[in-house]
Amino acid sequence: MTWTSWSESRGGLIMQWPKVTLKRAGETVDISCYQNYTRLAYMYWYQQPPRHGLKLVASIVTWMKNSYEEGYSEAKFYITRDNNDYSVMTIKNVTYNDAATYFCLTIQHFVTVTTNNLIFGDGTKLTVIGTDDKIIPPSVAIFSPSKQEIQQKNKATLVCLASGFYPDHLNLFWKVNGAKRTEGVGTDEFSTQNGNEKTFSLTSLTEVDIGDVYSCSLVH
Repeated sequence: MTWTSWSESRGGLIMQWPKVTLKRAGETVDISCYQNYTRLAYMYWYQQPPRHGLKLVASIVTWMKNSYEEGYSEAKFYITRDNNDYSVMTIKNVTYNDAATYFCLTIQHFVTVTTNNLIFGDGTKLTVIGTDDKIIPPSVAIFSPSKQEIQQKNKATLVCLASGFYPDHLNLFWKVNGAKRTEGVGTDEFSTQNGNEKTFSLTSLTEVDIGDVYSCSLVH
C-alpha cells in the first residue's frame, strides 16, 4: 500500500512518497519528493535509523553537483532533481543496514537557517527483509476494560495488541463508530521484538464512551 501526505510551512508545500515501503535484500527502492515553492533551491536527504537521530545523506543544490556525506555515495544513494521542485532518491541493492526512515528537506538559500524556515517531508519508512524470509501476519486481540472504570467514568480504555508478526512493518489504527480516530490514541513508537524470536508485538490504546462501536485495524 502506498501512502502520500503533504507538509506545509510558510506558504510552501512538500510531498514525499511512499510513506512506507517493504523490500527484500538486494532490491532497489525509489523515494520521491516534490515541493511547490520554486525559491527553495536547497534540498537535503536525511536517513534516520531506528532509535537514532537524523543523518545527512546528501545535499542537492540546483546549480551544484550533489554533495554526499561520509559513508554515503552516489553509487548507493543515487539522487536526481528535476528543476527545483522534484527529486528522487534511488537506494540500490538494499541491505538490513538501509532499513530506516528517510526524509527530504528544503530551505530557501537566501535566509539564515532556523527551524522556522526548514520544510520537512513526512518521511518514508523502509523495511528490509531477507530474500527468503517469510512474511508473518499479526494476531490481534482487544483487551476488555475494567468494570470499575466503566462504573466510575462511563468510559472504557481499550488496549489493542498485535503480536507475532514479521517484519516490523505495521500500520495500526482505531475506528470508532465507523470513523478513523486520529486523536486520543497512544500507540507504541516502536514495535517490540519477542525475546529471541524474529517476530514483533505492538500495543495501542484509546478511550471510548459506553455504547461506541470500535475496532482495531491493521495493515501489514
